[in-house]
Amino acid sequence: MSKPRTTFLSQEEIEAIHNASLRVLEKTGIKVMSETALDVLKKGGAKVDYGTNHATLPRQLVEEALEMAPKTITYGARNPKYDFVLNKQEPHFCPTGDPPFILDWETGQRRYSTAEDVANCAVIADYLDHVQLTWVMLTPTEVPAPMQHLVGICTCLRNTEKHVEDEALSARSAQYQVEIATAIVGDSKRLRERPIYSAVQCPFSPLTYDKGITEGAIELGKAGIPVVLYPLPLGGMTGPATPAGTMVIANADVLGGLVIQELASPGAPVVYSAGAGTVNFQNGERIRSPEGPLMQLGLGQLARYYGLPDERPVFYGASKLLSRQSDHYRVEALLTQMSIEPVPDIVLGLGGLEGTTSPEAMVIDNEIVDYALRFAQGIEVNDETLAVDVIDKAGPGGHYLGERHTLKHFRERWMPRLDVDRLETWEKEGIKSLGELAHEKVKEILATHKPTPLPEDVDREICHILKKAQEKA
Repeated sequence: MSKPRTTFLSQEEIEAIHNASLRVLEKTGIKVMSETALDVLKKGGAKVDYGTNHATLPRQLVEEALEMAPKTITYGARNPKYDFVLNKQEPHFCPTGDPPFILDWETGQRRYSTAEDVANCAVIADYLDHVQLTWVMLTPTEVPAPMQHLVGICTCLRNTEKHVEDEALSARSAQYQVEIATAIVGDSKRLRERPIYSAVQCPFSPLTYDKGITEGAIELGKAGIPVVLYPLPLGGMTGPATPAGTMVIANADVLGGLVIQELASPGAPVVYSAGAGTVNFQNGERIRSPEGPLMQLGLGQLARYYGLPDERPVFYGASKLLSRQSDHYRVEALLTQMSIEPVPDIVLGLGGLEGTTSPEAMVIDNEIVDYALRFAQGIEVNDETLAVDVIDKAGPGGHYLGERHTLKHFRERWMPRLDVDRLETWEKEGIKSLGELAHEKVKEILATHKPTPLPEDVDREICHILKKAQEKA
């Protein structure tokens, strides 16, 4: 079968970025604000200066960490039918928003999100057929700040049977999250075998590891929870002005975090990610530019070079509202990613606009994924699909609708699911925009789709954990 595939960076270029990253880690080093992590590094063979929170990582140490890291990772779910494996064979799609703001699905206005919004977005993610996992997309802002992350992940786990991704901002937060997930699956052994959630932990570019986030990641690694290392360097600000230089920073940030994880818990599951981007030099704000996707593609190739599972943002664009502009950005971005090797294990961004989360965008993005997956299948060319005999039978000026060959193959053709009407029907039914059609679908999902609730005893245990966490917050 002919598939639309190409490559980006050459093997020599990949190895050049890799070697540059190792030189940076060994010579420039990293700043680690956690004494726990510094102890781990020192014991593993790194040169550590506790007074300046500085460590340098010998090349051999990085290579050993890469050897220890698993090359495939099982992502479990509350419902085992939604389990999947990150093995670099196919993409899995994840809604991610931009907390704490939501584009209200009833009023269309941007506002702060609530626990109800977290629940609604989890229900929509649970319904959508191309969503395999979901981020905790929003923030329950009515909850006191110290409890927002825990309430968010609990709300999400209660309202979807699929895998959930979040973050842990401290060792204590990570421990509570592990307790909650263990209560759901039954025991720590099952959680290690089928982790029902994972956590995105972001090194602070350039080359800096925050105390809370780093110690949270260490705790998660001990429990077998996959940790997504996701630095966010910006070329010209927190990375060099050149894309290649920013990629070196991003890659070094990931590798530094990987060393900490593997030395703390050999074999800890780690997912390679990076949100390398660019800025507007007039105001310092992040912008959408061609260099951003190019860096994402190159970093994806680095993940494949290391054999690590990878997670990449794709759908994010500059559009603030649902529009043809945002649809164009999203189709363009996804088709590019699906056409260039390697395809990421996890594709991020369904439902996210610039600075806002949109339930309607989740629905539209699911449709875009459906389109892109068909595009990625390519075209099969053989005697049956060339259809020479069918063409001969129909003849010049003929028609194929009634042919047996058409009856056999018509279901293979992609068809839109949101906007399928002809112009006349569309006008008769009120000239609804794609956003309005998605809005109606959101209403339908929230009215009819009911994920299986947690057992009562499990829910009580989670409430007990939340109460304990609140008392100690």
